[in-house]
Amino acid sequence: MSANDTLFFTREAKGAVVASIEILHGVDDAEILNIETLPSHRRQGLAQSLLAETFDWARQNQRQALWLEVRASNDAAVNLYLKTGFVQISTRKRYYSDGEDALVMKYTL
Repeated sequence: MSANDTLFFTREAKGAVVASIEILHGVDDAEILNIETLPSHRRQGLAQSLLAETFDWARQNQRQALWLEVRASNDAAVNLYLKTGFVQISTRKRYYSDGEDALVMKYTL
């Protein structure tokens, strides 16, 4: 994997990045590695707009699906992903270093 395999989209406020998404792109699919919003800018639609931009990019670049893992306890993120069209595919038991499970989710384009 090289730096050219990752893509970033960001949102700024007053010249500072307040939300970002990192995507690892392969030949057919892509994986969302990280999406984050500063606490002071949450619940303003920034993550949803980053996902929409990612969906547009994926369609334009003929990707078939987007994948991600999310903490099972992260209700806000899980709800956002479900609302935007992701479906839960499986669970990775004890995926995180603290023993928490990860939900594997997929968005089919």
